[in-house]
Amino acid sequence: MVQFLGLEYWKKCQEVANADEEFSIKTRMFNATFTYRVTDKDDLPVIYVKFVDGKITEVRELGADEKTDFTLEGPYGIWTQVNKGELDGSNAIMTRQLQFKGNMSAVIRYSKAFLRLFELMQTIPVEY
Repeated sequence: MVQFLGLEYWKKCQEVANADEEFSIKTRMFNATFTYRVTDKDDLPVIYVKFVDGKITEVRELGADEKTDFTLEGPYGIWTQVNKGELDGSNAIMTRQLQFKGNMSAVIRYSKAFLRLFELMQTIPVEY
């Protein structure tokens, strides 16, 4: 068991996603960096994730002055609802419960990949 949205959790996401053929196919040619942030819990790290052509190549804490191509952030309760399958990830983004920042058209092209990532995230045993 890992703490939900802690650094070890995101490293597990990397393992699971990189082992998933469907994720690999859906993220082929996608090269970008992401910030994942919980907006209402200071004890959880802000996470940097790098996607390179079908793989997640780097997961770590975001540096203090570091910028990424995209950001996905929101309250812990919303992240938890998405992870438990109580709230659809794309609906959470469309209704701005999870805030998405960055070039929307670039991500829409890869929306199936990110929905797959939400599905894979749900398979990791976590402590809330």
